[in-house]
Amino acid sequence: MDQGILEKLYHRHFNKTFRTAYLVTRDYQLAEDATQEAFLRAFSNLSALREIEKFGSWVSVIAANYSIDLLRKNKKIVFTENISLHANPSTHDSPQESWDNHETAQEIREALFLLTPEDREILILKYFNELSVKEIAAATAAPTGTVKSRLFRARKKIRALLQPTEHENRQTSK
Repeated sequence: MDQGILEKLYHRHFNKTFRTAYLVTRDYQLAEDATQEAFLRAFSNLSALREIEKFGSWVSVIAANYSIDLLRKNKKIVFTENISLHANPSTHDSPQESWDNHETAQEIREALFLLTPEDREILILKYFNELSVKEIAAATAAPTGTVKSRLFRARKKIRALLQPTEHENRQTSK
């Protein structure tokens, strides 16, 4: 494939792929490594991709899977908080809405990081990368029933983590 097309694909999908890897690893260096490896693997296996418009989702799944592999290999990981470098804040929010969104996003990120990498991956693919159950199943080579049950269990876990305790009075904006 033309080098220019590969370069465009890389630049177009880098942020989403990096964000996926970072949300799984919670480590800037590991996320960079996973992102680079994901693009190398994707480009070397590009002939296996039937629809080029699905490249972004495909490379993100590769990054998520490789990130989990890295976590398994590196049990001693020091986590960092550099996700804001790659966040896309909305410029249309009022200061209060922006603050509330930031606080909620922070709570969700913290809850995500308490999940296992596998549970984190399925939620990231579904809600951050906006893949359908069918697309996740195809990308991860898992049956759709397995994807649905993993999503159900992961949502249940994160919901429990986000529930206020008796000592907290969490206010949500409506």
